[in-house]
Amino acid sequence: MKKQFLNILLALVMVISIIPINTFAEDSGSGSSTTESYGDFIDGEQVLRDMIEKNGLYAHPRIIMSNEKFAKLKASIGDDSVTAILLEKLRAEADRVMTRPVAEYEIPDGIRLLETSKRIQRRVAALAMAYNIFGDEKYAVRCYAELEAACNFKDWNPSHFLDTAEMSTAFALGYDWLYHWMNDEQRAFLRKNMIEKGLNQVMEDYEDKPRKRTYRWYQDYPGDNWKLVCNGSMSMAALAIGDEAEASDIASDVLTYAYKESYSFVRRAYSDKDGTYSEGLGYWDYATYYLGLYSSSLTSAAGTDYGLADHEGLRKSVDFVRYMSSNTPKSFSFGDDGDSRDTGWAVLLWLAEYYNSYDIAATRLKKIENDSFNYLDLLWIDEEKTPDSASDIPTDWGEVGASNASFRNTWDENGIVAALHVGENNYKYHGHYDLGTFYLESNGARFFTDLGNENYELDNRQYSYRIRAEGHNTLVINPSQELDQQEGAECLINSFSGGNEAYAVTDLTAAYENSGAESVVRGLKMIKDKECVIIQDEISLNAPGEIYWFAHTKGDIAVAGDGRTAVVTVDSEKMWVGFLSDIGKFTVMNAELLPTSLAVPNQTDNSSYRKLAVHLTNTKNTTISIACIPLKNGETQPAWIPSVKAISQWTPETTVGDVNADGQFNVADVVLLQKWLLGVPNTKLSNWRAGNFCNDNRLDVFDLCIMKRELLKNN
Repeated sequence: MKKQFLNILLALVMVISIIPINTFAEDSGSGSSTTESYGDFIDGEQVLRDMIEKNGLYAHPRIIMSNEKFAKLKASIGDDSVTAILLEKLRAEADRVMTRPVAEYEIPDGIRLLETSKRIQRRVAALAMAYNIFGDEKYAVRCYAELEAACNFKDWNPSHFLDTAEMSTAFALGYDWLYHWMNDEQRAFLRKNMIEKGLNQVMEDYEDKPRKRTYRWYQDYPGDNWKLVCNGSMSMAALAIGDEAEASDIASDVLTYAYKESYSFVRRAYSDKDGTYSEGLGYWDYATYYLGLYSSSLTSAAGTDYGLADHEGLRKSVDFVRYMSSNTPKSFSFGDDGDSRDTGWAVLLWLAEYYNSYDIAATRLKKIENDSFNYLDLLWIDEEKTPDSASDIPTDWGEVGASNASFRNTWDENGIVAALHVGENNYKYHGHYDLGTFYLESNGARFFTDLGNENYELDNRQYSYRIRAEGHNTLVINPSQELDQQEGAECLINSFSGGNEAYAVTDLTAAYENSGAESVVRGLKMIKDKECVIIQDEISLNAPGEIYWFAHTKGDIAVAGDGRTAVVTVDSEKMWVGFLSDIGKFTVMNAELLPTSLAVPNQTDNSSYRKLAVHLTNTKNTTISIACIPLKNGETQPAWIPSVKAISQWTPETTVGDVNADGQFNVADVVLLQKWLLGVPNTKLSNWRAGNFCNDNRLDVFDLCIMKRELLKNN
């Protein structure tokens, strides 16, 4: 009977395997049904027709908010909800703005109006929202004063177009949300400036007309966060005034250009593989925030975002944020991201709404409960929909071919968390020479971290400490004045396994070929039941040379007399760090350029950081294996220390076919591999190697067929 049931079930699985993959695609996002129809192009005229058909001519508000949404928020005033708390914070912020002078035209660095544009946007959003919710006209009066002052600016600094974009967002929200308060003359005045200082300017960029520019954001490939910020902002402005006679033509053109650029960028920027956003977590927030504003504006105005945000890489990017953060949550920063920033962002509420998956919102809701506040919380918060339990979220994240990996023994704040960053060295798009850098946190204490960004206007910035490999938790080989990792080098995860002894391995050779490397392999391993993290490098050089190993910290470092162990102390937490390999000694170094590096004046002060260092000379072939273990209850050294093992031997003994790593090979493994091959969202293989029946270091339908046959044979 059991075998008969198994045969029926396997037959069903075989039938499923021939159904097209898109049959299983989840209906995600407001525009998912139209993705295939619109592809990478929409007609702005059609968007405006859809907008008028949905809302009526001259109907406002329609940019993200509606009368119904404002009414729903208003109904929460004074109750015991989180929304009510946010509303009182909104009122306090609007009142605070009322005490400040109206913003003035300021370009302090001679390049950017950006801070002024952002300030006006924050003020307009708070004041216009407060007026619509609390009904006090003083907020509308002051909001219009901010917009009027900006209308009288000579320009919105289109040479640095990000400034114009941020200002256009302010005007889109202000015009739309104050529409019924303003008179005809006021509305006409704002429209005139939105067209002249905003929409006309972006068309000059789209059409590449000659003018002074700091950055050709509109045609640059692959581009950066500007794509979504600028295109999203200008589309919001177009939607706000696009049904007015004098604005319809240019609004239509802007909507057409912006969508095409944004649609393709979303599919480049958010990795299909693991959701990684190559510019780092901080820029992920900036870009995704504007994508959220853009998508929400299209949906509220026209009824759909035309599939703009319906992309699996974007969905997966939620995991990128979740797993490249500690449990607190603080970012594991790379590239031009800031050091250890809070990652409980408001845009997570939009993503939860878009993908109808409210566990995405859990981190943001937790931050709100801990007294965090952002106006956008009120745009997207929905307390009627609560997050699912996060208890079953895997603790390991990564896969072969991905750019990042992380491991933790628990999601509790007292857990140990480690991560490894690789990818591509791309300085132009906010990259640093940081391939192979690692991060380590335990019990909320960040032991090894990134230093963050460097001043963009610094001369020879590319050679500054925070940009070079020596300013990260990675290797430097045969140091010189040249770059210490190769520009354009791409290094990915080439071996990954979860479980109690979880690890990720990357081949860093491409990053060090110009430094005389023959082979450089780095592995990061976590032994969870022992709370032990191992960083291991297996290095071969073309000729005997010089090797540095670095790990940066803000903690205190005490190196033992023999140099073979050290204790790093952060606040009251302690981490033992010791060699497993035979060669090497620790020293402590300042976070500053090596004597061999090019001198770069006026760098950011790094005196709050120190680095644990290993320095080898006249070395051709070596292994550097270092273990990190938290010390508890007054320990001076760990009770258990692992022995060194070659990276090639890290692969755990597994049961063949056991891809879910539960110790058994059964139907559950077949179903899991089936779902993974079909690309079912959030499907993870705990041990992919167990399904590699073809022994070719990849998984495909051939492995699945053999797996089914072996299971039938065993039963």
